[in-house]
Amino acid sequence: MSATISLQHTPRTPQRRRVHDGATTLRPAESRRAVRRVSEATYRRRRAVVGTALAAFVAVGAVTTYDVLAGSGGVPASAAVSQPARSTVIAQPGDSLWSIAERNRGEVALVRYVDKLVALNGGATIQVGQLVVLP
Repeated sequence: MSATISLQHTPRTPQRRRVHDGATTLRPAESRRAVRRVSEATYRRRRAVVGTALAAFVAVGAVTTYDVLAGSGGVPASAAVSQPARSTVIAQPGDSLWSIAERNRGEVALVRYVDKLVALNGGATIQVGQLVVLP
């Protein structure tokens, strides 16, 4: 793959002096630089590189913003405090979360205890022999 670069050369012309309100200023003549024209493929390639870099910058910014706003709690994984062991019950034939809650709730309101059971066990249905986690 080769790219062709064409250079156009403009001859050097001296700057012309211009008098404006009694002050002499220098006015640049035609551009002294050679004009470089790049191929369409090079132009597209440069745009793709800039677009990819911009997308990566936005993605890193979004992740950083999320981490700052939501945060991970500031506790490293190795320093996480373990949860205390919860007591469990094996579901017997005819058991439901409601009946298990009636037997194990203590002084907690029955509806509140059942809601906690549902949350801890992944839903309101249980199977015979299932290990039911108690709050």
